[in-house]
Amino acid sequence: MARKDAQERRAGAGKEREAKADVMVDRVPRCPVCSGVTKPDIVFFGEPLPKRFLLHLADFPMADLLLILGTSLEVEPFASLSDAVRSSVPRLLINRDLVGSLARNPRGRDVVQLGDVVHGVKRLVELLGWTDDIQDLIQRETGKFDGWDRL
Repeated sequence: MARKDAQERRAGAGKEREAKADVMVDRVPRCPVCSGVTKPDIVFFGEPLPKRFLLHLADFPMADLLLILGTSLEVEPFASLSDAVRSSVPRLLINRDLVGSLARNPRGRDVVQLGDVVHGVKRLVELLGWTDDIQDLIQRETGKFDGWDRL
């Protein structure tokens, strides 16, 4: 079983490497099997959101805290999600710029950390006393990918 998993990882890493090579030379990545255009697992502007997105909308009214990181808050439906939490819920924006309703209609419990997002998240981690936990997590998760670039 482990051998099969390793083979699948190598095959996937090879496909990723091929797609990255295509993108780096301004060539559209294509599926090696069907020659169809490949795309990342994202939703492009104008595409419908996956159905599973709608399942999570019910979470916002129940939230105790909303973290908003690295966004322009300009594209719907995400632009309005920052308003989907109760007005008593703190909203923490870690971002380069003050955006969306946090800029237009700030709430009394909003907290804003402007600047580099990575620096802002590191600062939050420090304030929460999670530095060692996060470093352990990063080490553990990064270890899962060691050597993939050499497959």
